[in-house]
Amino acid sequence: MPRNTMHTTDKNSRSPSTFGWALLLLALGTAVFLRLYHVGSWPPGLYRDEAFNGLDALRVLQGDLAVFFTANNGREPLYIYLTTLSIALLGRTVLAMRLAAAVVGSLTTGLVYKLGRSWFGWRVGLLTAWLWAITLWPVHLSRLGLRAILLPAVLALAFWLGTEAYRRSQPRWWLAAGAVYGLGFYTYLAIRFTPLLLLAVGAFLLWRGQWERLRRGVGWFVLGTAVILIPLALFYWQNPELLLGRTGQVSILNPAINGGDLWGTLWRHIWRSLALFFWQGDTILRHNPAGRPLFDWLMAGPFVLGLLWCLRHWRQPAAAIVLLWSSLMLGVTILAEDTPHFLRAVGILPAAIFLPALGLAWLWRWSRLPQVVRRGLVAALVAGSLLLTVWDYVNYSQQPDTALLFEAAATELAESLNGEAAGTAVYLDRWFWDEASQKGWPSIPFLADLSDVTLYRPETGLPPAAPGQPVSLYTWPFGDLEYVPRLLVEAEMVVVRNGRLARGDLEPEPYPLYVRYSSAARPEVGAPINFGDRFWLQSSMVTQRDEQTLQIDLTWQKNGEELPSQTAFLHVLDANGLVAQNDAPPGGLYWFAHWWQPDQWVQERRILHLPEPFDPTRHTIRVGLYDPATLERLTVIGPGGENFGDGWELVP
Repeated sequence: MPRNTMHTTDKNSRSPSTFGWALLLLALGTAVFLRLYHVGSWPPGLYRDEAFNGLDALRVLQGDLAVFFTANNGREPLYIYLTTLSIALLGRTVLAMRLAAAVVGSLTTGLVYKLGRSWFGWRVGLLTAWLWAITLWPVHLSRLGLRAILLPAVLALAFWLGTEAYRRSQPRWWLAAGAVYGLGFYTYLAIRFTPLLLLAVGAFLLWRGQWERLRRGVGWFVLGTAVILIPLALFYWQNPELLLGRTGQVSILNPAINGGDLWGTLWRHIWRSLALFFWQGDTILRHNPAGRPLFDWLMAGPFVLGLLWCLRHWRQPAAAIVLLWSSLMLGVTILAEDTPHFLRAVGILPAAIFLPALGLAWLWRWSRLPQVVRRGLVAALVAGSLLLTVWDYVNYSQQPDTALLFEAAATELAESLNGEAAGTAVYLDRWFWDEASQKGWPSIPFLADLSDVTLYRPETGLPPAAPGQPVSLYTWPFGDLEYVPRLLVEAEMVVVRNGRLARGDLEPEPYPLYVRYSSAARPEVGAPINFGDRFWLQSSMVTQRDEQTLQIDLTWQKNGEELPSQTAFLHVLDANGLVAQNDAPPGGLYWFAHWWQPDQWVQERRILHLPEPFDPTRHTIRVGLYDPATLERLTVIGPGGENFGDGWELVP
C-alpha cells in the first residue's frame, strides 16, 4: 500500500529523531500508567461479565480447554486464556482479571504507532500512539476484564501486516496477516463484521488498478485465516445455535428491539452512532462515563480537520481505508440495541484514532502560524486531553452509581468470606450463587474460596454449628429470615452488618445486597446506658469515615419480655437543630423485635451522611428510643435512679 503523507517531500516520511523516539517511549509509559494505576479498584467491584471470564479461566487451570465458552451467552476464548495466565500468577483477584486487558491495551499503543507510521509517516504514527494512550474510551476498556479490548489490537496488527505484505509481495507476510486476522475471531463478536470491511477495501484497491498485487497475495491471506479458524469452525458446525444466538437477541431485526419500526430505528441508530465521535457517547455507565463521546472537546477540532483531510484525499488508499473502516465498523452498533454501544463499536477505534491524529499533524505543519506556536498548540491540545481523561476517569471511579453497576457489593461479600477466621461455621445463602444454574453473582465464587462454606437455602434448613463454634451467616435480606435467631440462639453477642448497596440495571433503588449475622464474645465495657429499664446501650463507637460521613456502632441489650416495638433514633444536631438522622429499631432493620433472647447483646452499625463537614465543636450526636406508635420516648435512668432526659449524647 503506498505510503501517504500530507507532504511527500517532508522529512516526516523518514524515521523519527532521538527526540521522536523519546516521545514514543513517553506515550507508551503514559499508556501503561493510565491502564495499571489502581486497576484492581477503579472501577470498584467486578462486574459479572468479568467474573464469568474468571470462572472459565479457573476451569482452564483444571484442564477444561475449549475453543468457545458457552456460559453467559457464549464467549470467544482468547481473553479467557490470557486471563488464565494472570490468575495462575496472581490468584483469584480483581487485578488478575483485568491485568490482561491492561497489558493488551498498553501494547496496542505500539501497534497503532506502527500502522500509523506505515500509512502516514512517523509523525502521524506518534500522534496516534499518544491519542490511543490518553483517550478515555480505550483507557477504560483497558481497565475492564472483558474481551472487547483484544479486537483493536488484532485489527491494528492484521492491517499493519497486510500493508507490509501488500508492499513486499511475499507469501510469508500474507500468511502472517491472515493468521492474525483469523485469530481475531477468537477475540470478540464484532470481528464478524470485518469481512464486509475487507471486501470494501479489496474493491477499492481493484478500482485503483491493484489486481496484480492482490492476486499474488489474497490466496495466502485466506489460507492463513482458514488454518487458524479450523477449530472454531468445527465447533460452530457442531453447535450451530451458538453461531448467531447472541446476535439474534440484540439485533434491531428483532421486533422486541425495533418496536415494529425497523426503518425508524435504523435511522435513529445511524444518527446516534455518528454522534459518538464528539457529541454523545454510550450512556451505559459500565462502558463509559455516561454520555461522554469518544473524543473530548479539545480533540473535536483536530477530528474535523483529519476527517476533511481524508475526504479530500479519498483516492489515496490509506485515507480511503480510514474512512471505510471508521464508517463500516459502526454497523455493529447501528444494527443492535443500545446505540452507540461502546463495546460493540470497539472495532472502529484503531481507524477513528487516526482522524484527530491527522488533524494534529496538519496543525503541526500549518505554515500560517510560527513554528513555536503551532507546535505549542499541538502539545497543549494533547496535554489538555490527557488532563480531561484523568479528571473524568477519577470522578467516574468515585461515583456511587459506578460501584453499584460494577457490583461492588458482591465483591465486598466475597472479601468478607475470605476474611472469616479459621474454625468459624460460615453459611452462605445459595441464592448468591447457584452453580447448577449459573445464577446469582459470579464474582462471589470467583473471588471467594467456598470450599469451607456451607451453601444453604432457607426452605431446606441449615445444619447447626458445633457447640461453641463461632457462626457467620450471610443472608439475602428480603426473604424468610426466621432461621437466623435459631442458628444464633447460643451467641453471647450477635453482630449485625448490612452489606454494601447493590442495584441491577433495571432496578430503580439500591438495596443492601446481604446481611451478615455473626456470633461474638462480649467485650469488656463500662456501665451501660439504661433506657427506661427496657433497653440498655452496652457500648457505642463513633468513627468519622470522611468529612461528611459518620459510622456509629451501637450494642444493645433488651431487658424484659413485654415491650412495645421501639425505634432507636440517632440524631446529629447543631445550634439550629437537626442536621442528620437515622432511625431504626435497636439492632437495626434486620433484627426483629421477637428475635431478642434474654441476656443476649446485639451490635448494629449505622451510617450517617451529613450535608456539611462534621465538627465536634459544633455538632452533637444523640441516641434514644421511642414508641413509633405514640412517639413517647424512653427516659435515660442513672445508676441511682436519676432522670437524664430522653436521650444520650455520644462522644466521638
